[in-house]
Amino acid sequence: MSSPRTALRRGETGFVAPDGQVWEVPAFPCPEVVVGAEYAEIDGERVPLGDDEADPRSAAIAVLVAQARRLRRGQGAIRATVRAADSEVVWQAIVTAHGELFDATPAPGVARSGWRRWRLLAGVSAVVVLLAVATVAMVASNRTPPPVVAVSSPPPVTGTPTPYPSLPPPGYGGQADWSAPITPGSVPLVAGDGTIITVTGDAGSPVLAVLDPNTGAPVWTTALPRDAATSSTGSGLHLSEIDAHPVVTAATSDGLDWWGMDGAHTSGSVSIPAGATVSFAGTSPLVTEAGQRAATITDGRLVDRAVPAGAVALGATGDTIVAANSVGQVWRLGAATAETPPSPVTVPTPAGAGPLASIAGYAGLGSATSPVAHPEILVASWYTADPGTQLVGLIDATTNTAVGAPLRVPATGIGSGRWQPSPRNLLATVGTVLVDARDGVARALSTTWATTSVTDTAAYGTRNSDRYLVSPAGQESPTGSGVSPIGMAGTRAVVTSSVAATDTVYGLPVAAGPVLPTPSVPVSAPPPQPSAGPVPSPAPSPTTTAPAPAPPPAPPVPGPGPVPR
Repeated sequence: MSSPRTALRRGETGFVAPDGQVWEVPAFPCPEVVVGAEYAEIDGERVPLGDDEADPRSAAIAVLVAQARRLRRGQGAIRATVRAADSEVVWQAIVTAHGELFDATPAPGVARSGWRRWRLLAGVSAVVVLLAVATVAMVASNRTPPPVVAVSSPPPVTGTPTPYPSLPPPGYGGQADWSAPITPGSVPLVAGDGTIITVTGDAGSPVLAVLDPNTGAPVWTTALPRDAATSSTGSGLHLSEIDAHPVVTAATSDGLDWWGMDGAHTSGSVSIPAGATVSFAGTSPLVTEAGQRAATITDGRLVDRAVPAGAVALGATGDTIVAANSVGQVWRLGAATAETPPSPVTVPTPAGAGPLASIAGYAGLGSATSPVAHPEILVASWYTADPGTQLVGLIDATTNTAVGAPLRVPATGIGSGRWQPSPRNLLATVGTVLVDARDGVARALSTTWATTSVTDTAAYGTRNSDRYLVSPAGQESPTGSGVSPIGMAGTRAVVTSSVAATDTVYGLPVAAGPVLPTPSVPVSAPPPQPSAGPVPSPAPSPTTTAPAPAPPPAPPVPGPGPVPR
């Protein structure tokens, strides 16, 4: 395959790609590169040169090329600002996945004519020339782009009634208003406005497709990074917010990419340090790093800070990280106190409670759910004088005040439970406790309840092996063997089905006539929504006196499950 045809003039921000189309280079990421005689820095971090003491220019370009390869199915480009270590002159550059380097600094007057293929800048600036020699070597080694994986033609989207091949959820009809193909094994997401986010194509060339909730037709699409996960379980797609904009994120082997769900769908990406994890318990992605460090994404880049010893970062809302330890001390870690955490507050203990048992979960609600009385909720449990029971309470994490009255539950009901939130953190379960974060209410479920999945409108699970759903109001209803919806698109239930190795997403309308449980007969169901696992906490180092000891010792602080890297 021939090399990509570049047609870039000074100051332009697009280039002609191998498919013959002009691809706009996104505004973010735009790393800051400083090149010295014996070192290179990208965004203030030294670039490892390796044991062979590689030339710093080559090392810097390798990092930029790796970032560019994560875009446009391995054939993208990124912007960068570059300067020499001994100069204050800054130049804008564009680096492609094939190692090309171009000057993108806006020029006064008429732009110069396009450069020939593979030609590097000459005479523009010494700072760009600093990278030129290394770029030649990089281009030579990447002259042949990665092979393009052929994508089989998927079934067409239908906006007409389509039979649903499985038993529908109770209350919904068996004729879908629309259907659309999805990648086998993938699980769609449903945004607050009912928009459906899906993955199409095969594993070698996945495509993000955002569907209209009324017709199932694609509203917009974009190529996913080749190594992006294609399931909303594990390290796949998530709904979140970055820089106060709603986004859909996709994790890759070494970073996180995102696309705006409003306006122009601006894209961005950051590299994630090796061994770090990404979680979404708050409104924003939380990057938990080694060495008691955690980071948020602010202005399109990672901004990290210290996490107090013995504490666990639970979630991020905006650019604030909420952390807690196992004796109930809570910190709000902002960028202004990155290296010197502020003094903690201690969660209020309800009347009749003994020592803290756990901080069981954290829910941060995005701006799409505003206004809400309590935008950030902590869920805590306490031992009582009765070893068989515990108290569960909700706490406003922004004011450290109790929300409503505590709930008395069996000790086994929450002690071994996992925090399982819905995609937008509106609803969650922990053991046999249902948390309606939007209304700030905790409700006890049946003692035999076991959660299988949670959507923003209902939790699904079993009671003594019988399938049930529970509404935010706590009403438990049998579902028989009908599938569990992934979410709601207006009045339609969004469900999936897999038949003959073909996966499809459907929009099911409300059924006409009385709502009855679906008969209990065997039927294959779509993959369950992800459940978050506990985040173990190191032994705490409290700065205040802990409560009097209780019969059992306080367990580690569980938190929202990490996305494995």
